Amino acid sequence: MFRNILIILLTFCFSTFLYPHIASSEKQDDLGAIENLTVMKAYFDIKVDKITKLEKQLGWIHDIHKQMAEKGITTTFVIGFRSHTSYFVTKGDEYVYEEDLPAKEKIENRLKDFVKLGIRLEQCGLSAELFEIDTKKFLPELTVVKNGYISMIGYQNKGFAYVPM
Repeated sequence: MFRNILIILLTFCFSTFLYPHIASSEKQDDLGAIENLTVMKAYFDIKVDKITKLEKQLGWIHDIHKQMAEKGITTTFVIGFRSHTSYFVTKGDEYVYEEDLPAKEKIENRLKDFVKLGIRLEQCGLSAELFEIDTKKFLPELTVVKNGYISMIGYQNKGFAYVPM
């Protein structure tokens, strides 16, 4: 009898006091991190080797921008493209596999949307040189900077958060 009462009492205590705390931690809310922010500046450093990764990461950046706008936070975002990612932000289909063309089209549309939102898009000239991509072959939405590292450092010195992707 005593054992049954103890089990019931422990179950009640667990469900009343401990379980709500566990459940509330599952909310996945970021309000604490952005509390009292009115402005957010971020430099997204993208260097991926698969077009599907780029497509997903650009979706994440879009979601971040949207979520901040919904919370009334003014954003200033810069997206820097480096390394193999350079192949995926070029005009035409010269640098991608045929099966990657649908993803490339989605990426091109996303970049056009970013420009409309005021997001700056930069292509690293060093990467273009390394991968032998003529700078005239990059999408017109991108600004080719001579040295992406200098640009990245400059933005950090201007208070932009560095977001490696």
